[in-house]
Amino acid sequence: IEANHAFYNYKFPPCPFAKSARLKGMMDIQVWEKGSFIQFVKDHANNMHNGNFAVTILVFPHSLKYRFWMKKSIAKLNTKLVSLDLYAQIGSAIKTKSNYSGLLETGPYGIVIINKLSDILNGHQSLLKTDYYKSWSDEHYKAVVTRRQEIVNK
Repeated sequence: IEANHAFYNYKFPPCPFAKSARLKGMMDIQVWEKGSFIQFVKDHANNMHNGNFAVTILVFPHSLKYRFWMKKSIAKLNTKLVSLDLYAQIGSAIKTKSNYSGLLETGPYGIVIINKLSDILNGHQSLLKTDYYKSWSDEHYKAVVTRRQEIVNK
């Protein structure tokens, strides 16, 4: 999220919020080792709500993206997280190579990023005044921005 990448045809500029949070020490990174993926996300969302971080990145095996229920579970969890001023987004750490064992684990790490929602919404309003979203496809904008706003509105 802090670097352009070939996967996106180098279209998306690095996220200024992510870089700022990292540089200010407001980012936490936690690695899943065992147990329920969803419970791991819930536990760290609760820790984040009670702590000092603006961003928490949760790292999972590459096969996370093949677990069809994970996206639905994160969307359902977000309906509760928004009242805590948090929002979770599932994705991949594109420039990484998973060290988890297993045949399906040879690609990049799966990640869930939990952000402080008010910071993201304020940042979005600022970015709307720039050309930051200019190169984004409608599909990508809907997946990232529109979906988040729909959950907030509900």
